[in-house]
Amino acid sequence: MQALLDAGTVYYTAVQSIIPLAAMSEISFRTFYDKAVRRRGDPPAQAFLLGFDSEPIRAEKSLYDLAGWARSDPALAAALLERPTAELAGCQRTGAAPEGVDDVLWQEWRLAFKEHLDLYGHAVYNLDFATPVPAEDPSAQLETVKFYLRGQGTDPHERQRQLTERREELTREMAARLGPRRRALFHRLLKWAQETAPSREDALADVGLAWPLMRRMLLELGRRLVDSHVVAAPDDVFWLRHQELRSAVEFGLAEPGAPAAVVIAGAARPVRAAAVEDRRMLWRGQAKANAPQMLPESKWMERSFGSWMPAGSQHQAGDVIKGAGASSGKVTAPARVLRGPGDFGQMRPGEVLVARITTPAWTPLFAMASAVVTDVGGPLSHSSIVAREYGIPAVLGTGVATQRLSSGQRIAVDGDAGTVTMERP
Repeated sequence: MQALLDAGTVYYTAVQSIIPLAAMSEISFRTFYDKAVRRRGDPPAQAFLLGFDSEPIRAEKSLYDLAGWARSDPALAAALLERPTAELAGCQRTGAAPEGVDDVLWQEWRLAFKEHLDLYGHAVYNLDFATPVPAEDPSAQLETVKFYLRGQGTDPHERQRQLTERREELTREMAARLGPRRRALFHRLLKWAQETAPSREDALADVGLAWPLMRRMLLELGRRLVDSHVVAAPDDVFWLRHQELRSAVEFGLAEPGAPAAVVIAGAARPVRAAAVEDRRMLWRGQAKANAPQMLPESKWMERSFGSWMPAGSQHQAGDVIKGAGASSGKVTAPARVLRGPGDFGQMRPGEVLVARITTPAWTPLFAMASAVVTDVGGPLSHSSIVAREYGIPAVLGTGVATQRLSSGQRIAVDGDAGTVTMERP
């Protein structure tokens, strides 16, 4: 597990060189396009970067194709639509067919869905490997399949085809109005931006490649420590410190069939139960805190470095929240504030996805969202790139959206102005 984590750390460090490269290429093209090519009425520079394949887009197309495959059998489609998502995820894990579905058919579906998870289930919600990945809990992916089964959303294959056609037509139109030198520079900068943008998404999507295996190994260790009376549940292993784990292993408590640890003073509680409970409680309390972007908190720091930060001011008041307009368009719809993957099941089609930050693992929700609003992010972040592909407005880096908005509240998202307006009751 340590070897995998070390490899993941090296990979994550390497990815940090790809992100600024992608940002630099897009900024360079956009600057040239806006100053030397664009005229009144022309589309923004981002239109030239749409329609390309990346791992999040391939994952979306895979889910759409799975829904199409399921639709061909009425019994399977009915079961996927009618059974609770948690039950379907359990059936996917155990192999037991839902009621009313032929077992052979379910095994075919289960294998097809497993192939999807093998390819894309390692996308992480955060870098904490205590958080389950889609390969273990595919609830968000199943909700997206249901969404497509109901006939909602758009065909991602057709959307990509249209974006590609428009991009190529725009490229020919813009190049035709330029002289030889400017045309050559236009094509060179465009090619650079088009090559690096998908690479950035692919690189980010694979940050958690080792996470499913790491979690399986740690949970197996946790099960052995349960048998040895060290912890109460397998996932308590994530709340032990490294030295505590190492000591348990060296003492032989992680061996299959190891004898139970000594029960101190006749107590029936596992040895580390109290420590795990205290750490869980501390974590729950700390998770509620809104950490400042800069320390010390002062107006001088805000004026000097605020524009460099990935989120806006945390001291915004009034009915309008300001952020960075990252994908154009205007939408008025109910907000859905999601704190993490545990809340994904609350998302309803047509709502505005409001989150602190999103990663490629959040992409299945973009198919259902009418717009995206985040606390952290900007025009070159994952949320921005995917929102533009989906053609939905995005206002990112607000700093306060998850604090000031509540689920069900109607908001107006303006991706051009970079504002989120709260409607009064």
